[in-house]
Amino acid sequence: MGLDSVELVIATEEAFGIAIPDAEAAAMTTPAHLISHVQGAVASTRDQKACISLRAFHRVRASLMRSVGVRRSEVALHTRIDTLFFGSRRADLWDLFRQDSSLAALPDLRFGRGWIFSPTTVRHLVSIAVSQNANELKEARSWTDEEVRQIVREIIRDQLGLAKFRDSDQFVRDLGLS
Repeated sequence: MGLDSVELVIATEEAFGIAIPDAEAAAMTTPAHLISHVQGAVASTRDQKACISLRAFHRVRASLMRSVGVRRSEVALHTRIDTLFFGSRRADLWDLFRQDSSLAALPDLRFGRGWIFSPTTVRHLVSIAVSQNANELKEARSWTDEEVRQIVREIIRDQLGLAKFRDSDQFVRDLGLS
């Protein structure tokens, strides 16, 4: 397994609190294989009603309202981050948001990273919340098959920098995983 493969497996293990043996990871050639393996490892159910990305959006929006002081109507998936964090206090507000939202993995703007490396829209923040805070978003019940699929797909997008792919795509041939 190449470094990209190892990082994808580690991110998946951390998101779900599971272990994926190297031999099993090497046999997973498509996102569908990885999704199926995780669904089995966490004993997910077939309930299709849950939407983890919707819960993530609600959490991100609530945090923006508390930390930045924006109105509910000002926060939509397409809202640009630079319209919410502006002026001389933007770095302070960003730090408050990072702390309140539990998205500590976002870049720290105080150390010269600037806005270049930060998310550009609320949709991007939601995607980060889903891939990095999955266990916190899970409610007090078992995972659903659809939640597992959504999270694994967000992890793949995040780790491989992909916008679109199919569950049936081959990791190496179609997605360029090494």
